[in-house]
Amino acid sequence: MAQSKSPQTYRIAAVQAESAWLDLEAGVDKTCAIIKEAGEKGVDVVGFPETFVPGFPFSIYTSAPDQEFVLQYQKNSMVVGSPEYNKIRRAVRDAGIWAVVGFSERAGSTLYLAQSFINPQGEVAHHRRKLKPTHVERYLFGDGMAEDTKFTTTTDYGLVIGGMNCWEHLQPLWRYYEYAQGAQVHVASWPYLARAKPGVPNSSSAEVSGDCITRMAAVEGGCFTMACTATISKAGSKIMKVPTSLGGPAATPIEGGGFAAIYHPSGEKIAQSKDEFSEELVIADIDLDDLHRHKQMADCVGH
Repeated sequence: MAQSKSPQTYRIAAVQAESAWLDLEAGVDKTCAIIKEAGEKGVDVVGFPETFVPGFPFSIYTSAPDQEFVLQYQKNSMVVGSPEYNKIRRAVRDAGIWAVVGFSERAGSTLYLAQSFINPQGEVAHHRRKLKPTHVERYLFGDGMAEDTKFTTTTDYGLVIGGMNCWEHLQPLWRYYEYAQGAQVHVASWPYLARAKPGVPNSSSAEVSGDCITRMAAVEGGCFTMACTATISKAGSKIMKVPTSLGGPAATPIEGGGFAAIYHPSGEKIAQSKDEFSEELVIADIDLDDLHRHKQMADCVGH
């Protein structure tokens, strides 16, 4: 484990990076490299975007699903317990940190939007699936089950880490249930998203998902929240069959789309990515006393 100053102070990191699109092996290698970098930078907890391996399939929002594309997406999704999955576990163990890894999980012929919480020993402390895929994601991904309402795990040094994928954050009862589980650090795993555009509904824009939804979870839950996001290049859009000219949802950019940030329980943004195109670890040092100060004023699951 990376060394913290005390049991109440930690260094956390939100990943903003481009996926190795539709390439399981390269995606696993990139995930391992990011984990290694986080360990070298003294990070205690690192969080990844939604479906970082093999990348978020935004073309399902912009055009009719393509059977051959979906087949390739399935083949490059990761199986829990596979050699690729275990390679990530070893990378986490070697780095000595906690990692919450977002990926497309393949189980038989069904895919799931998954998060694995891996401890510094390389063990899977918790694994969960997105409870209800959003909109047309339901064509490609299956539903989670009751056990996936367990949103948190507790480290051996007492830190409670929680996580959700994307629009799970818009379900108020699910958020409440995670707060009731005592989350202190929350990993909000997001795909890449476009900036709001004049005249276009922006409910799924980067601004709403980051500065509204993820920030709200920090204030409402009295926890530190990390918006962990992907970004995409024009080459990536071509691989993922995202049209170069869109008349579709405001959520779908051709290039960029990152909005990684870390939010304090007060709602303050305490760290953020350089811009929507950068690939980086967004890092903040946190003190759990700030949680307790906040909850003196507002604790929605306490007094």
